[in-house]
Amino acid sequence: MITKEKLEHHISHLEEQHAALNKQVDLMEQTGNYVDDEINLLKKKRLSLRDEIEHCRVQIGELNGKA
Repeated sequence: MITKEKLEHHISHLEEQHAALNKQVDLMEQTGNYVDDEINLLKKKRLSLRDEIEHCRVQIGELNGKA
């Protein structure tokens, strides 16, 4: 069973990945050293992580509602 603590830990991990992608995308944009397809893929991954984080937060809210 998924617990609030597991979801919070997962969110923390996802947020670390999201921050790392932010840094990578920012650096690529600042230097202009990238291929459009490459940066677009990273941006899609970053958005996917953000969506998963939000989904986990909704699950936490649902768990809190059941308590």
